Amino acid sequence: MYIFFVPHKYPIEVVVLCPDVETIKGRERYREKTGYSGFTVETLYDTFMQTTPRIGFWLDNSNQTPQQTAETILNARKSV
Repeated sequence: MYIFFVPHKYPIEVVVLCPDVETIKGRERYREKTGYSGFTVETLYDTFMQTTPRIGFWLDNSNQTPQQTAETILNARKSV
């Protein structure tokens, strides 16, 4: 269970970026440090996908640039 205290005047919107495993691996190759010590990308991805509650807007941004991802999120927000 997750409990947050946020003043009512600030709405909370959850956005989960979930590119596919191959995209994560490709992006990790270009990063100076990694968040995957002691386990594989596949293991972390599978666990995350199976155990994370499906709340908010989930976006597979595998084939998007950061700009496209931002635009998709903003457009999704407008349609709510």
